Amino acid sequence: MNRSIPVELAGFTELFRDLEEYVVSLDRVLSRIGAGGDPRILLEYVVGYGLPVRLARAREFVGDSLEHAIGAEALEEIADQVEGYRDRK
Repeated sequence: MNRSIPVELAGFTELFRDLEEYVVSLDRVLSRIGAGGDPRILLEYVVGYGLPVRLARAREFVGDSLEHAIGAEALEEIADQVEGYRDRK
């Protein structure tokens, strides 16, 4: 699948900015935890910076862009391939 899809420049720029923040911040947080820091700083970052809402917004932007290019059914098939977190209990 080597097709191009049009995306809104402002939305794509915001997505990149957020991804850049996540990569840099998670690297910093995990480095601190690896060096003996309190692991709760990961939760503080995730909650304090509103990651769940921001990630959902990013998924919506990418999903909407893909849906226009490949259709809702193909997008649903991709989503069905995801294996999310499962409690280990």
